This record gives sequence, C-alpha cells and structure tokens, in this order.
Amino acid sequence: MTDRELLSRLSSAPEETLAALSARYSPLAAAIAGRLLPGRQADIEEVAADTLIAIWKHGDTLDPDTLRGFVITTARNLAIDRWRQLRRRDEVPLFDHDGADSDFLEREVLSSALADYIRTLSPPDGEIFLRHYLLLETAAEIGERYGLTESAVRARLHRVRQTLQREVPR
Repeated sequence: MTDRELLSRLSSAPEETLAALSARYSPLAAAIAGRLLPGRQADIEEVAADTLIAIWKHGDTLDPDTLRGFVITTARNLAIDRWRQLRRRDEVPLFDHDGADSDFLEREVLSSALADYIRTLSPPDGEIFLRHYLLLETAAEIGERYGLTESAVRARLHRVRQTLQREVPR
C-alpha cells in the first residue's frame, strides 16, 4: 500500500492503517532517535510512538509525497526534545567519550574548516555556537550561563551563521 493510500484510509480504518504505518515508519523513527538517545530503549520507543501519533493527528493535512520527510523531521525533533529533558535532569552525559570535549568535537563532528573558523571567534561566540548546535542547549539556557538575554544569544548565533556562510568553504 502506498503512503497516499495509507493517509487516505487513516480516518476510515485507523487501527489497521496505523499498524501499517508503524511497520513502515517506526524503524526509521527509532533509528533516528537512537542516534540522539543511544542506550535509552524506552525513550527511543516513545519517540517512535509519538511520531506515529503525529502522523495520526496531522494525517488529513500531510502530503503523501513528503510523509517520509515528515517522519524524519518529527522523530528528530522529538528525540532532541527528549534529550534536552534528560540533559536538564543530568540523566545523559554531554558526551560518551573519554578525553577532552573539544578533541572529540574536532575529531568526530566538525570539519577542519569549521573547526578552524570556530577557533577564530571571539569568546564566548564559539562556545555559544557549539553549545547551541552540538550540545542542543536552548538560547535561554546559554543566556543564563553567560549572563545574556535570550535575544542576545540569538543575535550572536545569527551573526556567526552569516559569517560562516560567507567564510567557510563547503
């Protein structure tokens, strides 16, 4: 059955259709959640289930041609939200790696051009950028840490992104 057929049957046969959608998209949602929530099987399953609930709630407005993208985006956002909740309660570490965080970031996450650029930023802009985009901290959390308003953090992030688009080769 195609995504178009599944979405059209969602209101008339919800149990059967959700079972088919689950078989098709739960593994994808779980895989995405697993990258952000490694070793937290209950949280991964919850993200996958919540992704299906989102399909059910928005089924009448979803485009069948972009359903896979909706699942990917929804699962990612739900997993990030869950990770942030766990992080606030100190239930997940920032990193599961030995060694300095900055070494891990350079070696595993950042391209050398991006790492070089971030090293040139005046403090605390580089740290703000890393905390927001890699550690998934909110602008409010970062502002609290550095004594800045949320809008000031967002403005700094905006300036860094603009400069990054101009200066860092892709």
